[in-house]
Amino acid sequence: MRWLLLALLVALVLIAMRRLRLPRPADGRHPAWDPHAILGVPRDATREQITQAYHDAIKRYHPDRVADLGQELRHLAHEKTLELRRAYEELTSD
Repeated sequence: MRWLLLALLVALVLIAMRRLRLPRPADGRHPAWDPHAILGVPRDATREQITQAYHDAIKRYHPDRVADLGQELRHLAHEKTLELRRAYEELTSD
């Protein structure tokens, strides 16, 4: 009886996981990843606006600015700058 309940539970979990799985685009990135939202610029932003938003965000989240607040915040700031750089490169690549 226990095995039957366990098998039923596993089957329900697998079904739930399949329904929650989001489709991924061909490049493998999560569909919710939006470089415009990351940089805080509208979709019709010019290259100059994108560059300005990138520089402002990099200044705000640079790891050296939070160095005195601990290694964990420094690591989070580093991850944020990598995400900002990736969004900037995607929006400005021609």
